[in-house]
Amino acid sequence: MLNNYTLKRRIKMKKLIILLALLSAAFTSYTQNSNEKRSAFHFSFVPPVSTNGINAAQYTNTASFSLLVGLAKNEEIFGFAGLANIVMNNADGFQFAGLANYVGNEYRGLQFAGLSNYTGDMTGLQFAGLGNIASNVKGLQFGGLFNVAKNVSGVQFAGLVNLAENSDYPIALLNIIKNGEYGIAATYNEIGSVTLTFRSGGRITYGILGVGYNHKADDEGFVVEGGFGAHINITDWLRLNNEIKGGTIGDLSDDDTFYFNYALLPAFRPVRNIEIFGGPSINYMQSDNLKNKDMFPNHSIWKKYSDTQLKQVYIGYQVGIQVLF
Repeated sequence: MLNNYTLKRRIKMKKLIILLALLSAAFTSYTQNSNEKRSAFHFSFVPPVSTNGINAAQYTNTASFSLLVGLAKNEEIFGFAGLANIVMNNADGFQFAGLANYVGNEYRGLQFAGLSNYTGDMTGLQFAGLGNIASNVKGLQFGGLFNVAKNVSGVQFAGLVNLAENSDYPIALLNIIKNGEYGIAATYNEIGSVTLTFRSGGRITYGILGVGYNHKADDEGFVVEGGFGAHINITDWLRLNNEIKGGTIGDLSDDDTFYFNYALLPAFRPVRNIEIFGGPSINYMQSDNLKNKDMFPNHSIWKKYSDTQLKQVYIGYQVGIQVLF
């Protein structure tokens, strides 16, 4: 037998569902000159258990709230789903889903999903914990790991990779842009690191991934680094590259040497596919390996040495040559 508390809760839930159904029915209308179905408010558990029933995919809703999954033809202002929103045609306004949003045609507004967003054409902002997929983008794609698009008029930001045919402002460690720019560069800096880097991106921004070796390191001198850059284009043969990078020197153990830096690198092209660059950098370096003390520059803006750790901020430099393709 059900106790009184459980019975009362079920009665309240049934009343709520009936109330939502009545409200939806009160605000549901049909366009006189078509068979379009409209609803001011749509409540759903999972299709077809919703106030729009088995015809949910034919409705244009002003606002929707779905405990698990919502289904509609169009959404005009607001859509929330515990798991997923599915819109067969267009959506505007704000969409939030615990896992995923799907819009079959065009989306305008703010789209947020715990895992992924998918839409045809998107104007506004896509934010997903895992990744975003769209055809044409006007605005911002922000993906925890990846973004995929065809033509982007705006910014793509991803933790790992961006893919697009055209994108001037991709920001990720790896950017696969069909009409973008790729380069392999060899660089050297003031602490003795020689690195081979892969730079990939669009007309303005790009990502950096590199490996190399530091000949001044006392123990393991293996170098791994990554970062982001932005071009200031001056002429066809001259530009200023702004780069922010971080990396480690060692064998990835607890006593490695870590560094972060910003470099301003004038770059010129003596021939079409060759770029020579070099310029100053401001650096922060930290090491728990006291044997690497000689690797730290003698000059500094700030430093803190102890019996267990070395820390220093200093002005350095970076020079390199890059093959573009």
